[in-house]
Amino acid sequence: MTTAMPACAADSGDAPAIHVGILGATGYGAGELLRLLTQHPHARVVTLVSSSAAGSTVTASHPHLRGFYDAGDAAIRLAAEADLDALSASGAGVVFSALPHGESAAALVELAKRAESRRLPPPRLIDLSGDLRLRDLDSHRRFYPESPDLPEQRSAFEYGMPELFRERIRGAQCIANPGCLASAAILAGAPLLTDERVRGDVVVDAMTGSSGSGRTPRDTTHHPTRHSDFRAYKPLAHQHEGEILQAWGDPAGRRVQLGFVAHSMAVSRGVFVTLHLSLSEPISAADLEARYRAFYAGSPFVRIVQGTPTLQDVVGSNFCDIAVTARGRQVVALAALDNLVKGMAGAAIQNMNLMFGLPEQTGLWTPALRPV
Repeated sequence: MTTAMPACAADSGDAPAIHVGILGATGYGAGELLRLLTQHPHARVVTLVSSSAAGSTVTASHPHLRGFYDAGDAAIRLAAEADLDALSASGAGVVFSALPHGESAAALVELAKRAESRRLPPPRLIDLSGDLRLRDLDSHRRFYPESPDLPEQRSAFEYGMPELFRERIRGAQCIANPGCLASAAILAGAPLLTDERVRGDVVVDAMTGSSGSGRTPRDTTHHPTRHSDFRAYKPLAHQHEGEILQAWGDPAGRRVQLGFVAHSMAVSRGVFVTLHLSLSEPISAADLEARYRAFYAGSPFVRIVQGTPTLQDVVGSNFCDIAVTARGRQVVALAALDNLVKGMAGAAIQNMNLMFGLPEQTGLWTPALRPV
């Protein structure tokens, strides 16, 4: 996990050919990675792994990708094991794991050991699960009891939020990709809550679409049971609480008392977050907006908007739209993003770009699908 990293190009004009592998290739996260990577000028998918669908084609699981991964020299089939030779052939390999919590990190560890035993260049690793997001082991055991401890690997994985940890990601070999609800909440509050002088109660209401629950239907997450309905789940007990506080610089919650409640929306894609905070001193709406604009000035995928963000303006894209308002000491921040793109696969590719010395917009600079 700590072996030498492949050489990175200084800019997209001198970019390496990135060979990509995906574990858990049949799920929504993998499908979104595959869709987005069709537009990436420097990445080539060379190996796809699925224990349940080995031997099948990409389009058997992702029919919307017909013609992209099943034609001529580009044809690729799912396999039971990653093709390490194909990954290492360019000297710049990366593996995304879209496996479930509790399985993902262990699979990446095993893959890294296989590469080391064969003396192959180690691929960069990007984990889309929650297995390695939390640095503190006690917090991990609290929020992800089904996931192994893996203390050595835990310290090797950087938390992949480019807007907050861009320089760490540039030098990383391994990335723990953020959760979708956490991404929206973190970005909604970061310009204020990464300031150690800000403390107090923070309330986050987070709404999410059904695709965030994965491809396997369950009674509480299957879209037909969500249609024409609205419900909360895991109030004050959601697994994303830990990474939100960690990203804000207060992992133990001593400075920020977070009240986080998730809700199920009757839409397929999208996350919408409303964050409430009381400051110690009054702030004007204009000064608050100026603070947010300055904080995100170097972040191409965060847009500060007037009024309210909308899902239709972000779904299908890697953008997170944020609006803020204030009244006296009261602050409200609103954030919207696509849970499968900025909340998952798009953020993972954004992290990949930074790891390989590419502009973070590479292959991702596309607008939303409005209307949805």
